[in-house]
Amino acid sequence: MSKDQTQLKAFLQAESVLTLATGDACGSWSAPVLYVADINAEPFVLYFLSSANSRHIQSLPVDGAGAVSIYSDYDGNWQSIRGAQIHGTIEQVAEEERAAIADLYFARFPEIAGLIDNPQTEQEKLIGAAFGRSNFYRVTPSFVRFTNNGDSFAGRTEWQL
Repeated sequence: MSKDQTQLKAFLQAESVLTLATGDACGSWSAPVLYVADINAEPFVLYFLSSANSRHIQSLPVDGAGAVSIYSDYDGNWQSIRGAQIHGTIEQVAEEERAAIADLYFARFPEIAGLIDNPQTEQEKLIGAAFGRSNFYRVTPSFVRFTNNGDSFAGRTEWQL
């Protein structure tokens, strides 16, 4: 990777929701999921937690090829528009990696760990149980387009990883 990724990595760490795009026999589908970025990996990777039975996981192709997008909230200033479009592979994290990924994920989202470990209401028990049965998935990018209007109107930087 020859282009500096400092702004991209800062952006990935600042945001928390990615949208996963998939398709199946019923058509195109997208799903927002909470993610954590491991910017120390080369290339960086993203991890999210999801049910193996969810439509977005069930409709992933056998080779794991997929696309995700991450965008900041618009604050009324066109120069604040920033986002990443990422193509790569999406795969379930192996069982032997799960504990390390869980530590990273739950450090970013302690409220999710609380739902699993210490639910306070019946609703939280149901949600926590669903999260507890979920799997971690890894997004390994092969292509990234980072849009940052703070640099220039429709300013884009691309990486082929």
